[in-house]
Amino acid sequence: MQPSTTLRAVHKPLIHFLGPRASLWKDAPHHTGPHPLTPANLVKHVAKASTPAAPPKAASATAASPKATAGALEFSQLAARYRRAPISEAEMEAIESGGATYII
Repeated sequence: MQPSTTLRAVHKPLIHFLGPRASLWKDAPHHTGPHPLTPANLVKHVAKASTPAAPPKAASATAASPKATAGALEFSQLAARYRRAPISEAEMEAIESGGATYII
């Protein structure tokens, strides 16, 4: 191998960049509404859920109503089938020991 010819060679990168990403997406229309493949019976529910919510009121104006917090659920409010499975004693021992001694 001749080191002088290797040093004289111009580096040509194998990757070619297209340019700034802003110019690639500026002409693309912004999609609004439900996904095109949404089933017909869910279109009105998706449209209702995707509408922007009203801006929050000041905390000193009024106390929070039950309707305002209806969207959030606590783990204790979930149905039994959606709750986490309880951890058995064997699993707890495996967790505490680092898992190396637990044999299935």
